[in-house]
Amino acid sequence: MQLARYNSHMRVNSGEASSVWVIYPHVQIEDRRMATMPTANPVVSKLLLGIAVRDLREAAQGVRREDLARVLGCDLSKISRIENGKGSLTALEVDALGRLFALGPDQLEQLRGLARDSRRRSTYRVSDWAMKFAGLEQAADAVRTYETELVPGLLQHPDYTRAVTLAADPTRPPAEVDRLVAGRAERQAVLTGDDPPHLIAVINEAVIRRPVGGATAMAAQLGRLVELTELPNVEVHVLPFAVGAHPAMGSSFVVLELPDPFDVRIVYLEDLTTAHYLDHPAQVAGYSLTFERLLGSALGPAETVGLINRVRRELT
Repeated sequence: MQLARYNSHMRVNSGEASSVWVIYPHVQIEDRRMATMPTANPVVSKLLLGIAVRDLREAAQGVRREDLARVLGCDLSKISRIENGKGSLTALEVDALGRLFALGPDQLEQLRGLARDSRRRSTYRVSDWAMKFAGLEQAADAVRTYETELVPGLLQHPDYTRAVTLAADPTRPPAEVDRLVAGRAERQAVLTGDDPPHLIAVINEAVIRRPVGGATAMAAQLGRLVELTELPNVEVHVLPFAVGAHPAMGSSFVVLELPDPFDVRIVYLEDLTTAHYLDHPAQVAGYSLTFERLLGSALGPAETVGLINRVRRELT
């Protein structure tokens, strides 16, 4: 088992440099020298740290979560939080794991860097439970999303975002609404930045026909969708009502692909109060196949733009 480096596709704004690594048994490293790269955002680093610790434990025969808890001097719940991408490790705890798993000097230093980045403070203006997704979204080099009710967040117009935010909780103070709308806009910048992700969005026809925020706001949203389809890295496909039953009835999901050399795909599922992340190969493969079937039934890019423009004219 080797530690694979997370390369410069990690999208961050910090100019500080450190090394970010994660363990994957299938990755072959030819150059084991330490390298520097932009500091990882902490929510992604926590997730990758959790995968790394879990993979180390599962690859070591006979090592259980209880054994990790005993070595680190903590309770079992902390180990679960770490492996689920919700916790971090101190430098001393990393050293203890290094002794347990007999990591070499380079491997140990790489794991220290990942743990160090995971302890950094996040700057995303989103709720705590959504913060991990925001980080993954920024780090991914490919995003595949199917939405039954909403325009995907990366494609939303600010007026649409504001209407959705207020519909979810009409009692939100105006300052909090402004903060959430601004946070969504900040996340969208990834689509036009350096090395942007390839986004393919399949949306139910109901998404473009529901007048969220009223006719004017929805017309602006549809206009933004059309504008964004002109980006070379963005595809939007409408799944028309005429398709009838399809493999994701009532379910929205996102498949995020992290850059090489990991070949890591994660499925994101969201409900009203929390979110779930799936990374086991069989689960990810199932959602990926479902997405391909949806994409095969949806309108092509040109047909989608034509339908969106027709619906927009009906609103104006």
